[in-house]
Amino acid sequence: MGGRLVIVSTTPLRVPLGGGLTDLRAYAERFGGVTVSSTIGASVFVSVLPGVDGRFEVHYAGGFETATRLDEIRHDLVREALRASRMADTPVRLALWVDVAGESGLGTSGAITVGLLQALCTYRGEHLPPEHVAEMAARIEVEVLEGASGYHDPHVCARGGLLRLDYEGSTVRARRIELSAQGRSDFERSLLLFASGRQARTKPSLDLLSAQFDEAVPVLHDIKSLAIELEAALERGDLSRVARCIGDKQHLKMRLPGHFSDPFVEDVVARVEATGASAQIPGGKISGYVLVCCPAGQHDAVRRTLHEMREVPLTLGQLGTRSVVV
Repeated sequence: MGGRLVIVSTTPLRVPLGGGLTDLRAYAERFGGVTVSSTIGASVFVSVLPGVDGRFEVHYAGGFETATRLDEIRHDLVREALRASRMADTPVRLALWVDVAGESGLGTSGAITVGLLQALCTYRGEHLPPEHVAEMAARIEVEVLEGASGYHDPHVCARGGLLRLDYEGSTVRARRIELSAQGRSDFERSLLLFASGRQARTKPSLDLLSAQFDEAVPVLHDIKSLAIELEAALERGDLSRVARCIGDKQHLKMRLPGHFSDPFVEDVVARVEATGASAQIPGGKISGYVLVCCPAGQHDAVRRTLHEMREVPLTLGQLGTRSVVV
């Protein structure tokens, strides 16, 4: 695409509710995984416009790069998204903006990869279905970069909405979880999100999990079963059971090898549960956010007990990745 047109893609982040870690390649290939999650209002934004002087330019939080060749680009996701989009010989200017801090546990890496591919394919004049963009993004993260993720994040961030995803290796099937208007409103109102200020990388945690994978398998089986139970509870509108499934998932994660628990996590979970609500620390590590489900109006009690954390507005999203020409 020539001229001065700018492509801007918007890709939602997500909150995992159940089944997380059963989407990891080792588990999904052997046993098949199941996750339940929803995209949220927070997003990743990617802009693309033609390069200047035959150079790539990449702007992102904490970094700026210029390069004359693709392989000189240090940002792994940008470099491999350009390669997968057949843009290795087409210098462009790219910029990334994210509504949350990095290493958030809210699917930032997956959303960035999806957003890059969505923007770059639009720049090339291609209009790919979201499942195709998701497959490309998952291949980059899981297979090309052997990264700190499974197949989940690209697929939910590309499609958008409240989804059950089933994994047979890299083959992913999506089903929208249908709630009544009242059921959706009640569920969304039951959720709170808090920023803890912590940051941690996912890969070291998942490397430990992989090293002790056989020991983890029985717990991962239980996590998968809980995801199926959670889907049924959501469709029944049983908020009490929904909250219990979300909390039970956290307790199962804390039993896994990896960086999933420490005194901070134990304290936060115990404080939230003392109010009658349930807590989950999203992502494949101890992330920077705490998701809380309040099935019986415990919101103010939770806010008081987590007073040292910053509450973050949380809305459930229905749109997946999309792009516009500015």
